Amino acid sequence: MSETLTKTLQHGDFASVFQEIEQPEKVDWMTDGQLRLFHLSISDNEISTEDLKAYVYRIIGDYVFSRARIENFNLTGDTQAIVAQAMRVLRKNGGPDAKGTGAELGEILDYTFLEERLGAPKIMSRVELATDAKKYASACDGIHLLTSSTSGKPYHQIVFGASNIMGDIGYAIEGAFDCILRMEECKNSELRMVRDVSLEVMCDAEDIQLARDILIPSREKKAVCNTSYGVFLGYSLGLGKDYPLTEYEALAEAKIRDDIKTEIPHILQKIKDNNLGMHSFYFYVLPFNDAEDEKKSIMEAVLKGDVDL
Repeated sequence: MSETLTKTLQHGDFASVFQEIEQPEKVDWMTDGQLRLFHLSISDNEISTEDLKAYVYRIIGDYVFSRARIENFNLTGDTQAIVAQAMRVLRKNGGPDAKGTGAELGEILDYTFLEERLGAPKIMSRVELATDAKKYASACDGIHLLTSSTSGKPYHQIVFGASNIMGDIGYAIEGAFDCILRMEECKNSELRMVRDVSLEVMCDAEDIQLARDILIPSREKKAVCNTSYGVFLGYSLGLGKDYPLTEYEALAEAKIRDDIKTEIPHILQKIKDNNLGMHSFYFYVLPFNDAEDEKKSIMEAVLKGDVDL
């Protein structure tokens, strides 16, 4: 039997949309951790969001629906309706919240990076938590399962998602940690929710058995799974356009590195001050031209279907 859940992100070409930047700074994590930097395509001295709109549109069904719901669409011959139905769910359950209109984009990108780059398949997304698991009032932006190997044995982590897109990277970090601290306050109820609903959202028999073995205690074993945090941060690059076209991308990448280098002590201090050092942290950073405006305009275009494919 496989030791990892099946991946849910089946659409979209991640590598054609997101370009990773080398992150040379050493981060002194107390446990495991990642800090990975990305950017979108750059044209005419600005970040282009057109490919991102198309990507989000293509994966929207993967994000919104559980494995079981997707299988039901397939069995009833309604596969072609998945995107339309997913947008309908988001329109009904989206809207302004503590992170502002367009916050769904951060939640979707958090899901994307956790599946595509961390290798942690989804258990439930933010929208599933707000609909199918609404009674639990979860504070997280998604729940994933990461399996790695320690001493030759599978090591499992429940990865709780947190995301924030703001103009200033420092404020984005503060907002993400506010979310993390809310999760810490109710971590036991969050884990109980995972155990209660995890089997309902699975489809494949091996996924169901794996979830049961990892998450559900029995007389023979105590379920043990450590908790970690997967964080997506979006912010405004603020570089300006008055540079030679041939130099702009290199300058943008250098600024992204400098921006994050400045904020690494901020991140580590937040972990230390809030006694979070026992958790692993996985950070994914993506700049925009104007993060506040673009998170709204991107989601508005996706939900209207105003996307060039």
